[in-house]
Amino acid sequence: MEWYRAVQFIAAVPMPTEWAREYGTTVNGMWADPDRWGKAEVEQAHAEGRRVLVSVPIIALTHQVYEEEKHRYLLDEVCRDIFGNEAEVKWYYWDSKPVYAMCLYSRVFRDYLLAKIRKAIEAGVDVLNVDEIQTSIGLMTPELRDPGFCPRCLERFCDHLETDSSARSAAGVENVANVRKNDYSALLQRLREDDAFYHLYVDFHERAAFQMIEGFLSEIRSDIAEASSEMAVIANLTGLGTFLETQGSLWGAAWGELIDFVLMENLYILNPGTFQEGKAHWLLPRGKFTAWYRLAASFRSRAPAWLCPQINVPKELAGRKAINYYLLMFLEAYANNGRWGYYWWPGVDDETRLAATVPEAVKDYTRFILAHRQYYEDLTTDNTLAILYPNSAVLENGKGHFKYIALAQALAEGGFQYDVLYVGDDVFTPGDIAPEKLARYQAVLLPEAGALTPAQTAALKAYAEQGGRVIAYSGNPLGKGPGVTTLQDNRLLDFWNRYRPEDRERILEPIVVVVETRIEVSDPLVNVVRYSKGDEHVCHLLNYDYHESDDTIVPKHDVEVRLPWNGEAPTSVRCLSLDGEEELAVGRDGSWLSFTVPSVDPYALVVLG
Repeated sequence: MEWYRAVQFIAAVPMPTEWAREYGTTVNGMWADPDRWGKAEVEQAHAEGRRVLVSVPIIALTHQVYEEEKHRYLLDEVCRDIFGNEAEVKWYYWDSKPVYAMCLYSRVFRDYLLAKIRKAIEAGVDVLNVDEIQTSIGLMTPELRDPGFCPRCLERFCDHLETDSSARSAAGVENVANVRKNDYSALLQRLREDDAFYHLYVDFHERAAFQMIEGFLSEIRSDIAEASSEMAVIANLTGLGTFLETQGSLWGAAWGELIDFVLMENLYILNPGTFQEGKAHWLLPRGKFTAWYRLAASFRSRAPAWLCPQINVPKELAGRKAINYYLLMFLEAYANNGRWGYYWWPGVDDETRLAATVPEAVKDYTRFILAHRQYYEDLTTDNTLAILYPNSAVLENGKGHFKYIALAQALAEGGFQYDVLYVGDDVFTPGDIAPEKLARYQAVLLPEAGALTPAQTAALKAYAEQGGRVIAYSGNPLGKGPGVTTLQDNRLLDFWNRYRPEDRERILEPIVVVVETRIEVSDPLVNVVRYSKGDEHVCHLLNYDYHESDDTIVPKHDVEVRLPWNGEAPTSVRCLSLDGEEELAVGRDGSWLSFTVPSVDPYALVVLG
């Protein structure tokens, strides 16, 4: 088993070494500079049972780098805005000097990055983070200081027009030489004035940037293989789809198919337009991250996702006590076969960061998880319900990702156990659905299906004709054949926007009649996540009765759980918690199994075998 599939405890910002030992931190820092790690330092970390993660920023050039004489040449590789100014990365609110947006079309800049990466490989580093994989193209807008319009970007588009007659026709360009004239001034003028032409430009660059990153990752993996290294390659995917509607396709989910596992900076955001206004973050019970853990687990590697709160969250929560909120997020991660990165808050001192973001109880739960690590690693599901996440349809509808989150949230709150199946779009990643991917499920749910590919349409029709059920929460090309239910109202977005119980029930109504995978819990604020491990069944119980006003979690006692159950009753039902282990009485009522958990405060683990 690869090391990153095993349990890890992660500090987002590097902790002082003595703190890392105290908390059981195994990966001490998500954004460490490769230049700070030599072979001896890596070997020392390994001797202490720790892994080493380093990061190379492929967008941002900070003053700590460009003010060094040996790196001043990199200023020539900075991208430009649509007016010709040096482009910047605007989210570095804690940096006192400009942070420039680098153009990854620059071979010079890529060679600079590869040199840093090769040093990390030689040092024996365990994991490389490509930060931010969306490239400077993912920040492109026609606004002041936003990138996408340097001579490298403009020339690449001209090359595209020159070699593709259909692109020239769509752009209304007869002579490419004319758009190159006078340092591309005619091209820039048209990009500023012609919205349709501008969108053609963005569409081209999004595809080109994705292909370029594929090539860049291939170069990295070639170096890793040549060194016989086992280094994992990851990327921090901010929001994993959250900013798709406002930032474009490069902020979608397709990147998860290219890397070993997903590292997410995340937040729960209702309206992307409020992100910069400080109105983004929702606390529990709505602000759970189950949907993202499930989506990340659907990528080709099936590896656990590592998630930490997005940089805006600690700044928003400054002055408010939220330590129990972070405790629940830590527990939620491991309950959903994920990993949580604590100790995240840039621009403050070590003690402030620790006090605000790392619950003392993390120490106890770290020991608990390690003592029972077999129930947090290498798990499988027996779920008969799946959400299909077709990237083609999600990209076509800017709100498609939010429809997915609404559906995933409603299912989790309703007690339904489900898997997520990611399929590509035939643009960024292949879009075929293997028949065996669908065959094990009684029903497949599509939060958005308006732009399925022909192959996806054919696969879903065949699945329905063979007895499966397809429930689509949008218009779609599937037709009205047997096994297909189409719901063309706004119940998903209603739930997303209003978060009302009646909207949740409207989402669940068509599922109840076709799927029997609902776990019933006597208290609806206790969620159960069910896995299999060999002959055992594992249930993680998490109590979401969190009160933001005083940062408390209301303990739950005598929580009854009813599981759908086939076959003989288990011979043992054990409840494991920080208080120890207790054997539970079990009842059987036809196809249901029931037991009562004495306390969920705020988490309990039940093992049936």
